[in-house]
Amino acid sequence: MTNQRDRDKHRLLVLTNIPAPYRIPVFNRLAQSGLLLNVCFLAPTEPGRKWALAVDDIRFEWRFLNNSNRFLSSSLNEVRAAAALVRFLVLYRPRTIICGGYNSIAAWVSLVWCKLFRRRVVLWLESNTRDDRKPGVSKTWLKTLFVTKADGIAAAGQAAIDYVKGLGARQEQIFLAPISTDTDFFAREAAKVRPIEEKQRLGYPDRLILYSGRLVRKKGVFVLLEAFRGIAAELENVGLLVVGHGPEQDAMMAFCRSADLKHVYFLGPRQYQEMPYSYALADVLALPTFSDPWGLVVNEAFACGVPAVVSRVAGACDDLIIDGETGFAVTPGDAAELADRILRILKEPALRSRMKANCRTLIKKNSTEACAQGLLVAALGAHD
Repeated sequence: MTNQRDRDKHRLLVLTNIPAPYRIPVFNRLAQSGLLLNVCFLAPTEPGRKWALAVDDIRFEWRFLNNSNRFLSSSLNEVRAAAALVRFLVLYRPRTIICGGYNSIAAWVSLVWCKLFRRRVVLWLESNTRDDRKPGVSKTWLKTLFVTKADGIAAAGQAAIDYVKGLGARQEQIFLAPISTDTDFFAREAAKVRPIEEKQRLGYPDRLILYSGRLVRKKGVFVLLEAFRGIAAELENVGLLVVGHGPEQDAMMAFCRSADLKHVYFLGPRQYQEMPYSYALADVLALPTFSDPWGLVVNEAFACGVPAVVSRVAGACDDLIIDGETGFAVTPGDAAELADRILRILKEPALRSRMKANCRTLIKKNSTEACAQGLLVAALGAHD
């Protein structure tokens, strides 16, 4: 049992953008490790996110450094958050800071503070080289500086490991903290749904494709609609569920009208806790994105036994997509290839059944326990 003196020696601070619901179970696990954990969120939310904060589910000490919802678009609020962090650092005196990203003033405050007081700083990130969000020369230099000065790197998966190595990270700096969601919750809640009865009740076709995410062009939503047009022409009794919100919804609905697509259902945004129901109805998940560091919807789908067809740019492809076993990786922007792979899954019940079992098995390595353990090892600086 870790005594209070030992806990004080291992005060851990996690600095991250917002209280994303998939992170809360990880932090809860980390709080059970024996370290004295405190989590600082830069803001309650950010543009494009409508997650509700389930305060009752939190089992660790936490605070907002800035209460404005406009944190990421306001330099003044960034400065306020950084100042609040300085005040907290003086009081809390963490031995280690895990910093979720480099692109805030508070992140650089953390790095400088740790260097001044000889404390350990760990950079936690999901980036990969295939993501089309190119930061430019100055931002790349800053990220390279942060990577090389950090004592540890907590990487979300293989794509992130390759990325930080390309920025100059040494092997001994790198720790795997596999990106995770609450797989037990998703599996348990999805198992409560009777998909055949629910589809009949709602008037849905027997076979359903699911898209979950923001309705923006860079997510490949129009590529998906084009692919679905080909799928619907070849296969009867098939539908597309679209979960999410975004500026392209009206244009997507107009596309469906002009293409005479009858079975596309726009369900609007869903809270994290509501998503297992949608996955339980789906036969396959489609993520045709042009830009995605990871693609957490793949984790969620796999926990519910749903195979996925995913654009190769997503970091999840390296760790979770095994072609023909858990789904398929496809070329971004190629509607014909996307349609072909989705059709293979929908047309072959035996393949789909095997994939479902494989997905449930594989996602166990991306559990909240595995992520928390990876962060803990990175914080302590002790490789196995």
